[in-house]
Amino acid sequence: MAGIKQFDRDEALDRAMATFWTRGYEATSIDDLVAATGIGRGSLYGTFGDKRQLFLMALDRYWDTINQDLTAQLSDPDPRRALERMFEALIRRLSDPKFPRGCLITNTSIDSCSLGDEVARKISERMGEQETGIYRVLRKAQVSGVLNPALDARALARFFLGVAWGINAVNRTVADPEMLRDMVRVAMTVWDGSNASHLRDSTIKARHRREHPLP
Repeated sequence: MAGIKQFDRDEALDRAMATFWTRGYEATSIDDLVAATGIGRGSLYGTFGDKRQLFLMALDRYWDTINQDLTAQLSDPDPRRALERMFEALIRRLSDPKFPRGCLITNTSIDSCSLGDEVARKISERMGEQETGIYRVLRKAQVSGVLNPALDARALARFFLGVAWGINAVNRTVADPEMLRDMVRVAMTVWDGSNASHLRDSTIKARHRREHPLP
């Protein structure tokens, strides 16, 4: 029937997302998007607006679909395992040949510093969401006693966020999952090292209490 769009909107958005992810925002033209989605210019503009609007939708689509698995891993009841599973899910995705290299949001933050406040704000919001997810895991670990409570959980969350985004950046050039796992193994020593100090201090205090009981 006339007037009915003869395409799947989500599928078209996925194809546009993959094009932006592969080529980058600046290098992607409207002709590239028309070719990737199989939609005419009129329908493309009518459904998604201009290139910038389509890109913003692609960023949201990426976060809500591709990145969803990373967020899901943080729900593991074991805090340390939750963090390790987040990193493993990230490396698994980066090693999957069906996806373009790197991360659409990380790539954009590196390549497109002139995209304007709206894109920068969206990227900042997504970073904040991921940081908050990691922070909650770390606070849970501190409350349950498996992570040194003296640590600054917010600063540590930002450290692990930086590791995750650094892994995305490295993957753009290096397609070696073992190299990425090495990065994670070293990063997790921050957790282990802080706990070793915490346990040592706790042991010393306990010994002191035994040797010097209160009258």
